[in-house]
Amino acid sequence: MDNMTLLIDPEIRDLVFDEGGNFKKIYDEDTVVQNVRHALVTWKAEFFADETHGTDYERIVGKNQNEVDMSEVKEVLREAIFQEPYVQRVDSLEVTYDNRSVTAVFQGTMINGEKVRLEVTA
Repeated sequence: MDNMTLLIDPEIRDLVFDEGGNFKKIYDEDTVVQNVRHALVTWKAEFFADETHGTDYERIVGKNQNEVDMSEVKEVLREAIFQEPYVQRVDSLEVTYDNRSVTAVFQGTMINGEKVRLEVTA
């Protein structure tokens, strides 16, 4: 897989530089994990340059837990995960949900057959 992007620190959400002052790059599985993480921590339409990117949390967050079906929560997360074209399938998706936050543990298979795993709280 020839999949490269710039490394973004998951805590501060900013670019990372190496000792020489150059942008750090990541490849393949690391790129996929970073891209899925960003799709899951970004609210849909939050980024002005691409209003289709992100997770449609409006459908599930801030509502009474009795009004939201867990299958809908998982569907919202799957839609965000599949924004990453290198993800072929979601093998498992465990979700902990309250009306203010969502934690997802995602395991999937990339188009090259390799496995990927990620845990995100948004």
